[in-house]
Amino acid sequence: MDFLISIIYLFIFIVILVFIFSAGLLTPMIGKKNIVVVGILGFIIGVIGGGFLMVPIYQDLPYIVGSVHSVVDPNHEILKVSVSSKDDLNQSIRVIKDMKGFKSLKETGFKLTTTSFSKDRKNFIENHLSRKYGSYEVDSSGLITVFTNKEFNLNEVNNLSQWLSYTGAITINSSSIYFDVNVNANNVVENSKNFSNGHIVVESVKGPVQNTINFVKNTMVDEKYMLLITGMVGLLVALVGSFWDTILDFIRKIRGKL
Repeated sequence: MDFLISIIYLFIFIVILVFIFSAGLLTPMIGKKNIVVVGILGFIIGVIGGGFLMVPIYQDLPYIVGSVHSVVDPNHEILKVSVSSKDDLNQSIRVIKDMKGFKSLKETGFKLTTTSFSKDRKNFIENHLSRKYGSYEVDSSGLITVFTNKEFNLNEVNNLSQWLSYTGAITINSSSIYFDVNVNANNVVENSKNFSNGHIVVESVKGPVQNTINFVKNTMVDEKYMLLITGMVGLLVALVGSFWDTILDFIRKIRGKL
C-alpha cells in the first residue's frame, strides 16, 4: 500500500472515531440507559472501520517501517533474483542494471527443475556435482540448485542438462540463473514489486532494511487481535463521549483545587 493511501485510511478512521464520539455526546438527549447501546455501536463501528481501514495499514506496517529505515539509513540491500535461462539473458541483465538504485550484480549459481529421480540417482548426481562445485542442493523430487561464483552460468546449465539427459534420461522442465543484485535500500520495495510482474523473479532480500522488516513481522500479533483493539478503541471513544460532561466537570474541579 502506498504511504499516502495509508495516511488517508488513518484519517478516515479518525473521522469514524469522531462520529462515534459525537454519538456518545447525544447520550444525555436519548437517556443514560442507552449508554450500553451506544457502547455496543461504538465497538461494532470500531471493528468494521478497523477491518476496512486499519488492518490493511497493519499488514503493510513492516514495509512502512522498512521504508522509514531506508530513508534514515540509505545503505544497500542484496536482492537474490532468478532469470529463466530460456529468456534473452543479456536483455534481462540490462533490465536489472536499469533498475532504480542499482549498484552491482554478480552471477551466483543456477537452478534446474527436472523430472523426479530415485535416491540412488540423487547420490550419483551429488557425486558428480561434488567434483565441480563446492555448494549444491539436490532434491529427488526434481530440483537441483548449484551455487557458484562463476560468470556465464548458462554454459554450466547447458552442460549439466545434457549430462542429466545422457546419463539418466532426466528431462529438464525449466532452468534459471541466479544473480545477487546490490541496490540502494530505499529502492528495494519498488524493485521487488516491479519484478514480481515479469520474468525476473526476486527470490529473497538480504540486508539491514529486510532485517527490520522481518523483525516487525515477527513481533506482530494476529489480525483478529487488531480488530479487537479497534473495536475496544471505538467502545472507549463512545464511553468518553457519553460521559464527556462528567469528565469536564471533574477536570474543572481538579483545576479549581490547583
